Amino acid sequence: MTSLEVPISAVPGITWPAVPDANSSEILALAYQLAQSEWWTPDLLVARQLAQAGELLAHATRSVPYYRDRIDGYISSTGTLTSERWRSTPILSRAVLQEYADRFKSEALPKAHAPVSQISTSGSTGRVVTILGTKMTALMNAAVGLRYHQWHQREFGKVVASIQVVKGNRAEAAAAGKASPWVPGYGGGTIFYCDINETVSAQAERLKKYNPSYLFAYPSTIDALLECLERTDLPALIHVATLGEALDAELRGRVRAVWDVPLVDAYSATEAGMLALQCPDHEHYHVQSERCILEVLREDGSACPPGETGRVVITDLHNFAVPLIRYEIGDYAEVGDLCSCGRGLPVLTRVAGRVRNMLTLPNGDKKWPRFGSARLAGIAPVKQAQLVQKSLNEIEARLSVERPLTLDETTKLRETILNGLGHSFDLTFSFVDVFPRTVNGKFEDFQSLL
Repeated sequence: MTSLEVPISAVPGITWPAVPDANSSEILALAYQLAQSEWWTPDLLVARQLAQAGELLAHATRSVPYYRDRIDGYISSTGTLTSERWRSTPILSRAVLQEYADRFKSEALPKAHAPVSQISTSGSTGRVVTILGTKMTALMNAAVGLRYHQWHQREFGKVVASIQVVKGNRAEAAAAGKASPWVPGYGGGTIFYCDINETVSAQAERLKKYNPSYLFAYPSTIDALLECLERTDLPALIHVATLGEALDAELRGRVRAVWDVPLVDAYSATEAGMLALQCPDHEHYHVQSERCILEVLREDGSACPPGETGRVVITDLHNFAVPLIRYEIGDYAEVGDLCSCGRGLPVLTRVAGRVRNMLTLPNGDKKWPRFGSARLAGIAPVKQAQLVQKSLNEIEARLSVERPLTLDETTKLRETILNGLGHSFDLTFSFVDVFPRTVNGKFEDFQSLL
């Protein structure tokens, strides 16, 4: 962010210093605190995390049936939450969250945390889970997002294009090619939303028209776009920002070679927002300690030292609607040493999460493979799902289910998957007990064998 960036003032006649509206003021106040705490020592950050985690634990054991039924495992009689006590707190698996979803909802959400919104994801494991987000989680995510823009010196007056799943007003804006402001509390710049359901060639034509300075998309989408867009097609491009999938290190080099711009990555999860942001000075990631406790653990539950890869366990420190306490998200990460940039935020050198190949249509065009994964469990007892494209016309749906499916369930699953893919492929079903991960610890919920 340049020194010339000034928030939008909500008071007529006052443009500088700006007096923002209430929502923007809350985000800016949080961002101000983040700008201080990122320079704290690791010990001070941990102390503040444990204090907040203690508040979350107390709320969960009072008002959330799942935790209340297991109170001895989640709360200390001493009243002070120590690192040792925290590490003895049980780890929550995705399968348990999926099976007992209703018992994770708070029966006494504080009024200041309302309203709530529903969030569904299949994440890095293919297991569909549905939770609730709150006003507080939205504010925290917005503040971390502002930090992300500031770290990478994005100019708020520039044009952004974001290729993502679009719903509601964003879907209407995407269809009409309309833009809107893209930084809470600030004006000047605009963002164009592109529907992830469009083919890559259609997305490429939109990007030529919008000529963005910043392009936000999944790594798999960027990889496909590189095949049909030259640097001259995007003359204003300053950098590419990716999130939502595991980043192949080679993609950074390809983006630099084809578009002559850097790639900036972030580690996020639908359930908890931004978990780690790429350092402004390096390619590794800083855990967003003010937003979450992120642990990287060995199989025996002990913490991984720098240089070692382990399973990621997260705690959303601010979600009082559906507390996720030491939740094993299904990703793997490598721990790094403390960063030379001076920030006390923990370092991840690599993250292995969900991987998606692109779906190839019979005419040769490609698109990001949405297949309604978040809706499958609502149709039938599907615990986990993976699609495999075997040819231009053939798709195999591999499912892990709690019991044999009925003909009606199979029919509805077929309709949902094909509607999501946007083509009447020859779809077959197969059933498995366990989905093996790749040698890198990744789960591919869509594989292409082409």
